[in-house]
Amino acid sequence: MRRLLPAAGSRPEGVLPGLGGSASRPGPAGVPWPLLAAIAPVTLGVAVLAVRLPLTLAVAFVLGLALFIASVVRAQVGLAVVIVAMLLSPELGAGALGGASGTTASRGVTVRIEDLLLLVLGFAWLVHMAVHKDLGLVRRTPLNRAIAAYTLVCGVATLWGMAAGRVAPLTGALYVLKYVEYFVVYFVVANYLSDRGQVRLFTVLLLLTALIVAGVAIGQIPSGQRVSAPFEGDRGEPNTLGGYLLFVGALVGGLLLNAPRPGQRWALGLLLLILLVPFAATLSRGSYLGLPFVYLTLVFLARRRRASLALVGLVALVLAFAAAPDSVRDRVLYTFAQPTQATRVEIGGVRLDTSTSARLFSWASALRAVSEAPLFGLGVTGFGFLDAQYPRTLVETGLIGLACFAVLIGAVWKVCLRAWRRAPGNLERGLAMGSLAGLVGLLVHGLGANTFTIVRIMEPFWFVIGMVVSADRLGERSVAT
Repeated sequence: MRRLLPAAGSRPEGVLPGLGGSASRPGPAGVPWPLLAAIAPVTLGVAVLAVRLPLTLAVAFVLGLALFIASVVRAQVGLAVVIVAMLLSPELGAGALGGASGTTASRGVTVRIEDLLLLVLGFAWLVHMAVHKDLGLVRRTPLNRAIAAYTLVCGVATLWGMAAGRVAPLTGALYVLKYVEYFVVYFVVANYLSDRGQVRLFTVLLLLTALIVAGVAIGQIPSGQRVSAPFEGDRGEPNTLGGYLLFVGALVGGLLLNAPRPGQRWALGLLLLILLVPFAATLSRGSYLGLPFVYLTLVFLARRRRASLALVGLVALVLAFAAAPDSVRDRVLYTFAQPTQATRVEIGGVRLDTSTSARLFSWASALRAVSEAPLFGLGVTGFGFLDAQYPRTLVETGLIGLACFAVLIGAVWKVCLRAWRRAPGNLERGLAMGSLAGLVGLLVHGLGANTFTIVRIMEPFWFVIGMVVSADRLGERSVAT
């Protein structure tokens, strides 16, 4: 396979070389003179434009341009900003797109700061790749084909739905873009990371961001309401925060089991305990359901520590049930003991609550609807709102889309498992182990949520997967040399 890495002695990937690939005498701070010459007129144009715009837009425009330049010159700057913005960026706007009440489109498309940051980072990536012609536009990774196939099916299914009149063009196009937005995160990370120090830096930033998110969520507990992530608007999404904490908690667990120093283990253990507090306060039953699967995966992968971890898990389960707040116990029991006479699903003589029953009814409705277009489905947003990943994937993209989704998930599992088996160090092994456990948890979480289309869960997920793939590549490269 052709290696898509710079030749020995070439400039590091994160630094912009002279334009056109030729040697260029550096200017101030080591920046090439051609780049300075290109920045000068742009800066003048920005100054002229800034005085004509409202102050807020002018500041946002200048900051965006600064991030673009910084990302081209030093790629990790843009990635670091994106990590923080994933969960800590406010909404710029959201609104319905004209869909009927109860449909996906009726909930509107939410635009956040990180959406624009990803756009800026994407353009910086293109410029970076254009300069580094030896890298190619997209680095070859084991996930490229699976991602391309799933994205293509989503696009074809939606175009088919538009032609059949089931999907509004603007609505479908915007939602497809939201569906694939997190893939941009993966490709940028997989293309940019060039050394182990960057992997370590971004891991620390991810954990610090999770700590801040947990702190904000803990501050919401005294209100008596279910907690949600920062900047969720008027109506928070506790299930989204639950899925995010489920994945990040799995990541912390993987790092904890592979931490070589006692100080690192104590710090990660404390962070894990802090994350569990807002996790419980989300009252997200789908997230609760995924937690034991995450733990069992970590136990299975731990090998030498399986017996001790199994015992610790059993003790923790007993203590958690005994010490759990009434709100948590009531939320779990509510599934089977809701006091209502409304129509509900009954399984084995046990009547489920109205929320769970509604999800199961929608599953049945989706299965009936997909018979109209079994291969490619009804198109993205071509069916009513479904709060469950698998029937939604089936009804929107058909059997072909569901198969492509399964192949993509299988490819992610295979990549992480391989990275875990041949990890060159504790950090890489911990990331891969946590990713495997987190993937299992999110698959369970997807039974009651559109987990793999929720940007605030998928952006961190695909960022981490990009790091795992990059770390595996770097380890393979070090062995080869």
